[in-house]
Amino acid sequence: MKIKIVRHVVSLCWVTMVVLLLTGCNPAAGATEYEVIDPSGYSRDSYAYDEKSPIEGSSCYFQWEKADDYEKTYDYNIHILDENDSVLYSYPDVGSRVMRGSIQEDGKTWVCAEHWTAPHHNGYVEGWLKESDLLLIDLSDGEILFQDKAGENEFYITTYGTRCYFYLPGKEESEKLFGLIKIPAENAVIYYRDISDWTQKHMVYTFDYVAEPDIDTSNGVKTRVKFYIYKNQLKVAWTSFEPVGNGHWEYLDKKAYEIPITENADE
Repeated sequence: MKIKIVRHVVSLCWVTMVVLLLTGCNPAAGATEYEVIDPSGYSRDSYAYDEKSPIEGSSCYFQWEKADDYEKTYDYNIHILDENDSVLYSYPDVGSRVMRGSIQEDGKTWVCAEHWTAPHHNGYVEGWLKESDLLLIDLSDGEILFQDKAGENEFYITTYGTRCYFYLPGKEESEKLFGLIKIPAENAVIYYRDISDWTQKHMVYTFDYVAEPDIDTSNGVKTRVKFYIYKNQLKVAWTSFEPVGNGHWEYLDKKAYEIPITENADE
């Protein structure tokens, strides 16, 4: 019994030491992490460094490649590969090392190339998303049907029809002009942009928190928001990475929100 207790204490101390060391040299340490889980079960988080990413709903893949002038521009190219790894189409200077996408019922494919700046992570850390490029591509001939950008910290989740859904974290109350002007806090939200009026944000859901919901993460070392994508619904689950016994750790659900994303969900 004493041996088991000692092992458990040593395990906790080791994890705590690692977390403290990482915190000391990583400005992104302690920030909330994101994870997206597609209907197929494929998931993407801050530790995914795959050169190829599957296009959800198809047998094709995205592949990133450094542009010819990468040393000057830091741009990436996008390649779309078939199931045999043959290049179907290439698009210069619009890719990134972090790409996701899915095929629609009409055979057209949405691509999101995300530009993150978080050190020691391949994206998916809240507050470190610079911008994203979104493209709608016809896989029958490779034509780009739509192309635009999403701004800072607008985290792309999925697309339904012509609507692209985003999660935007909340903002704490702030001040300007030495406190003379107070800017109220803003809660986290989910909204969509439609390709017919891309500049407009259409609110779908306002969360009951600014930074995070009222959850107990005192036993955890990391907090992660998991975005589960279903056909007509999103599930946003806040989780905490905690010990579950025998030296094992898991992400435990703390609070979840289920949000419909059908065409009439906001009407």
